[in-house]
Amino acid sequence: MIQESKTIEEKFGVLDSVPVGACLLRDDFVVLFWNACLEDWTKIPRDQMLGTKITTHFPHLSQLKYATRFQQIFAGGPPTIFSSQIHKHLIPATWQDGQQRIQQTTVTAVPALSPGVAELDIASLARSTADLEPEGTARQPEAVGSEAPSNIRTSFSPYGFVASNSQSFYALLVIQDVTDLTHRIQAYRTMRDQALEEVEVRQRVEEELRSSQHFIQQIADAAPYLLYIYDLTEQRNVYVNGQAFKLLGYHPEEILQMETALFSSLVHPDDLEKVSAHLQKFPKAQDGSILELEYRLKHRSGEWRWFRCRDQVFARTASGEPKQIFGTAQDITEYKRAEEALRQQNERELLMATITQHIRQSLDLGEVLGTTVIEVRQFLQADRVMIVRFNPSTGSLCAAPATGAVTVESVAPNCKPMLGETLEDFCFDEFYLEAYQHRAIRPVADVSAADLPPNQIDWLAQFAVRAYLVVPLVQGDELWGLLMAHQCRPRQWMQLEVELLSSLATQLAIAIKQAELYQQLQAANLKLERLATLDALTQLANRRRFDQYLEIEWRRQAREQTPLSLILCDIDSFKSYNDTYGHPGGDECLRQVACAIGDAVDRPADLVARYGGEEFAVILPNTEIQGAVRVAEHIQLKISALQVPHAGSQVSQYVTVSLGVASMVPAFESGASILIAAADRALYEAKRLGRDRIQVYQPDPTSTKTNGKGDPVQPVEFSKAQY
Repeated sequence: MIQESKTIEEKFGVLDSVPVGACLLRDDFVVLFWNACLEDWTKIPRDQMLGTKITTHFPHLSQLKYATRFQQIFAGGPPTIFSSQIHKHLIPATWQDGQQRIQQTTVTAVPALSPGVAELDIASLARSTADLEPEGTARQPEAVGSEAPSNIRTSFSPYGFVASNSQSFYALLVIQDVTDLTHRIQAYRTMRDQALEEVEVRQRVEEELRSSQHFIQQIADAAPYLLYIYDLTEQRNVYVNGQAFKLLGYHPEEILQMETALFSSLVHPDDLEKVSAHLQKFPKAQDGSILELEYRLKHRSGEWRWFRCRDQVFARTASGEPKQIFGTAQDITEYKRAEEALRQQNERELLMATITQHIRQSLDLGEVLGTTVIEVRQFLQADRVMIVRFNPSTGSLCAAPATGAVTVESVAPNCKPMLGETLEDFCFDEFYLEAYQHRAIRPVADVSAADLPPNQIDWLAQFAVRAYLVVPLVQGDELWGLLMAHQCRPRQWMQLEVELLSSLATQLAIAIKQAELYQQLQAANLKLERLATLDALTQLANRRRFDQYLEIEWRRQAREQTPLSLILCDIDSFKSYNDTYGHPGGDECLRQVACAIGDAVDRPADLVARYGGEEFAVILPNTEIQGAVRVAEHIQLKISALQVPHAGSQVSQYVTVSLGVASMVPAFESGASILIAAADRALYEAKRLGRDRIQVYQPDPTSTKTNGKGDPVQPVEFSKAQY
């Protein structure tokens, strides 16, 4: 077997260099040779194929229609061809874009390890198989003498017969890729059939035309196009068919009489230049080449209509220069209108998406409305776009006259602004309100020609408004407001513009609702935040807010190295007050004291808080000790002025407070607790020394900076008598 493989490789290795697939099969369908071309086509390496049955890889070759014909080859029979028309791919392989290669396969009997094979030119054998007749076996040569005995095997090849009583044969498959050729043949056949059909039609038409000149004219007049012959030398039409009247409103004779004034009379001024450039192309035009152009022609009624012309050289001068052109012109006005409508629709959808995206990017109502008027004015190229907001009481049908105000506007520089203007009884009567609530849009092309009340015309004249477009903004059953566009000259509003604003109004109403809900949510969150940091009884900041604010100011003053002061206030003998007047009375006392302390502190940065029970605290950022003492004194005066009776007090017949004041420049390495401790120690001293007084403590700066726990120095007392 090894010797056989080596011999086969030597004999058939030359087939690796031919651009066709080559495969050698033993009579048991074992693959003995698999050339490089098949490796490339099938992506199956040679070492995976050699020594294996080909039916293992391609099971369809086991089918009877293939097996029978291969057995004839193995018996030394004549070559057989598997035509590409019937067997598109004997060995399936992928071509371009995943298509299967179309193959023409020739199978030839080759003597197995016969000495005669050594003399064969294997490459020539592979190439010669392409000359065999498709789909069948090769023609047998004429027999010489009688038929060969049945026990003698014969075969045919380009090199003659090979016969042997016991000769065995291999099957050599030579596979040609005819995919591209097949496609080209198919395309050629299609083109040929079309050409034949066109030739037949043309011949038939020409025959009919030759038979009757009158018939030619009838066809020309019946064609749905404008047919014409234009003389380049004389610069005039020499023929126009009867469609001229239907398409342009002119009889053919009238167009011919225009002569050289044809273009200036009929062609749109904006298209004259490109028509002239179109005619200048014909001196270099080849016969049969068609030049196209789209331009506008004026109908007798004055309407401009679009035409697409297809022109070619019709006659030449003796010197070969183009003299006349024959052309057809198709009326494409409706197509152009549809194209323009589609363009506008696309533009509208793009603008709609852009505006919707912009107005939904923000939940701020002012930003939503401002973006809307800017975008809409840019799209409409209007002089003014504004939003009128109804007063809440007149947003729906009611007996009172409807009023609204211009909430936001985008206005051209040369126009008088209307922002903030109040509109009373302007298109807001019951009739219009009901129409607006049903989303009816009212475009007015010319104020002077519209049926408007005199007061509306006068009001519009103040702002030079000549045309306007009103779109209602409806939320549910409520008419929220109006989107209005103004023009300072008469203007016919296009349906596209009306439809755009109608769609936009729906999206804007949603965005407005979302923005209003967001505002309500913000207000609710603000209220919740306020409640979370507010003492319910006194309406001062609560202890939580006090701790937050003191920490913030401690860090800020530490960065800026400025003093921070704290006052702690305690109502004297408050337990006795509750025992005497009851808890409701005590609550009222706390409220009055809280109000007095709040009145005594007037800087926005200062914070008054209920510290706990009957204690209050005042945080004074950027305040030195002297300023803090003045605030404490002011608090004492405010509470004294209340003259709240206190029968259970040990120091006065009225409610009094004791105050502890502390001040320091914060340091990052210490905490705000040392300031609280200092003020609390000062408050304790004020109570110990008899209450109804101010006591000041200032911590030792050295101790504060070292560990933040330094003891305060000796107190300095500020008694009522001193102030």
